[in-house]
Amino acid sequence: MKLIDFKFLLIIFTIVVSNFAIATANQVEESQTDITFVVVGKTGNFGQEHSGTISALNYHFFAEIFVQENGQVKKSSLFIPSNPSEAIPFLDSGYAFEMHGGRYLSELELEENYPDGSYIFSYDTPSTGPMKQSIGLVNSSSDSSRLPDAPQIILSQNGEIVSPSLIQPDISLTVTWSAFNDGKSDPMGIVNDLVFVIMGNCNGERISHSGRPFENTPYLDFSATEFVIPAEHLLPENAYQISVEHAVVDTTITDGVPGLATFATTTFLEVMTLGSATNGSACPEILKNFDAGQTDLRRL
Repeated sequence: MKLIDFKFLLIIFTIVVSNFAIATANQVEESQTDITFVVVGKTGNFGQEHSGTISALNYHFFAEIFVQENGQVKKSSLFIPSNPSEAIPFLDSGYAFEMHGGRYLSELELEENYPDGSYIFSYDTPSTGPMKQSIGLVNSSSDSSRLPDAPQIILSQNGEIVSPSLIQPDISLTVTWSAFNDGKSDPMGIVNDLVFVIMGNCNGERISHSGRPFENTPYLDFSATEFVIPAEHLLPENAYQISVEHAVVDTTITDGVPGLATFATTTFLEVMTLGSATNGSACPEILKNFDAGQTDLRRL
């Protein structure tokens, strides 16, 4: 066989193999119609005073399974490195299946209870069948933390910085934050490091959310600089809670299911609108937290 013929056949073979691999990957992803993504992580939660002072509230471990629209999940549980033989069940929160560990005063306590290693999701769905999905949660080095710095929350209306206690209820509220210095692009091309902004009302209901990945809707990554809360989400003389989360993410995909390992830091800030509450819109005397991360262990 001539050398040129051999090279031509080699090129054709490479193209066929590549196309087969791409088609196979697409078939796997298309055949999985139940899970949006799964995530396991360690997080530091901080509170920001109106003066701008930020202080630690608690450190926490969590795992979640997010479900596609009309998706189904059953028999879901998590196995952790410190007790690999015990299946810890997930609970249905209404928008995800969740498992929450304890809350601790220090990151060291968190690490002692939830050490780095392989966290195994066990679940069963109609499109995947029984699954065991392992996600490694590992610090970059044993003597440092991958938790990002707590973001400083900055609020503005009409281009002017505004005090958290002096929010105009008829003007959209722009939320910005200090630089996400640890944020980076994903070398796997699955999802970059993420930013989440959420606002809850005084009844503990989430009424504004910046979005999550893999849901075919807008969301924020590390390059984002702001999130706008529409004026229609604000009522006069009402208390609100805003959180900004910076999340470092390690990514994998198992049988079409994206898996995220994250080290995240969230700052919570309470705000208040001006004006007078209309009938039926007044807040309760005690504000209801929209996120358990707001728990201040120093005051318990």
